[in-house]
Amino acid sequence: MTERKKEISCAILAGGKASRMNGENKALLKVGEMNNLDKILSFSEDYFKEIFIIANDSSKFKGYDIAIYSDIFRNVGPLGGIHSALLHSRTDNVFFLPCDMPFISESIVKKEIEFYFKTECEIIIPRMGCLIEPMHSIFSIKVLSDLEKHIRGTDNYSIRSFFDKADVYYWDIEDNEDNKMAFFNINTHHDLSDAHNKVNSVR
Repeated sequence: MTERKKEISCAILAGGKASRMNGENKALLKVGEMNNLDKILSFSEDYFKEIFIIANDSSKFKGYDIAIYSDIFRNVGPLGGIHSALLHSRTDNVFFLPCDMPFISESIVKKEIEFYFKTECEIIIPRMGCLIEPMHSIFSIKVLSDLEKHIRGTDNYSIRSFFDKADVYYWDIEDNEDNKMAFFNINTHHDLSDAHNKVNSVR
């Protein structure tokens, strides 16, 4: 993994408006002993040459000594964050991790990196059953030009809308409770309450 570390960056996507959370910074939500951002940072240095945050309001991350880049294309959803990360990356590949997964799995991250380099695809997306996780993905900077053209030429800003313009590999992982937990994300206060209950249930 040491050699691969030189070839991949980590972009933590934290630029969402979190409208269903009243604008609360989901990266700093604490579920268990650490907040979501610190959980990623706790293991990311072992796998990535650089780590940075994609967010349009850097003031939310005071106290963190980490580069923060804003979207160049505003109001286009996660595609804007992906574009900004690919543009700023100092490596040829970027692992995107969302800031709202409180049970993020280091083991899955490690395996996803290994599969990405084995397949030599442009984008890898985890797939569990019929569900895909496009916010927990790896992109090659080779797609940057096509992504920019796509953003400029469409009004469909879903991540999936770009997939037919790139070499995408769907990495199938087992549909079990541990993996479902790893991809659990917080969109609402009800989700946050559910996450706390999950933590308490295993204590």
